[in-house]
Amino acid sequence: MGLTSYSNGGLGPPTDEPLKKPRKYHDTIRFFSNTKDRIFEICAPLYTQGLSLGEIERQTGFVKTTIKKIFNTGGLVLRNYHNRQKPKSKDPKVMRPGTIPYGYAYLEGKLVKDPKEYKTVLKIQKIWRSGKSCSAIAKELNNQKIPTRMGGRWGKAVIARILKRHEEE
Repeated sequence: MGLTSYSNGGLGPPTDEPLKKPRKYHDTIRFFSNTKDRIFEICAPLYTQGLSLGEIERQTGFVKTTIKKIFNTGGLVLRNYHNRQKPKSKDPKVMRPGTIPYGYAYLEGKLVKDPKEYKTVLKIQKIWRSGKSCSAIAKELNNQKIPTRMGGRWGKAVIARILKRHEEE
C-alpha cells in the first residue's frame, strides 16, 4: 500500500471545503506595579501560612531581602531564623570535619600529634625562639627542602598559624 499525498495538506482525502486557519491562542499577561503595598499584600499571607522567605521568593519572584524589608516596615513580626545544624561539640577528642592542623593527625577518632610533622613544628618553634621572623623561617624550611603536608612551599602566613596554634606548648 503506497502513501498518498493530498492537496489539502495531508489531512485526508481531497474535499471541496477550503482549509480553515488554525486558531492562535495568546497568553494573557497582566502587569501589576510592584509597590510595597502590593508586595506585602501578596507575600504576607504566604509568610503567615508558614512559608520561609526563600520559598516566597521562589513562588513570587520578589527578592528575599525586599520582602524582608517590606515586612519589617509593614509591622509584620518575622520568625527567628534557626540554623538547623547541630551545635559543635566542645569535646576536643571528637573528630571534626575540615583540615587537620599541621602537626596533628586523627588516630581512632582522636586528635594526636603526628610524629613526622611534629618534628617540623618543633623546628619552627626553635627557629622562632632564636629571633627569626616568619618569612625567615619559611625561607629556611624551603632552603632545607622540608616540604609542607601537601608537598608545597612554606609561606609566612602558614608559619604564623602554626606558631599561634602551638604557642601554649
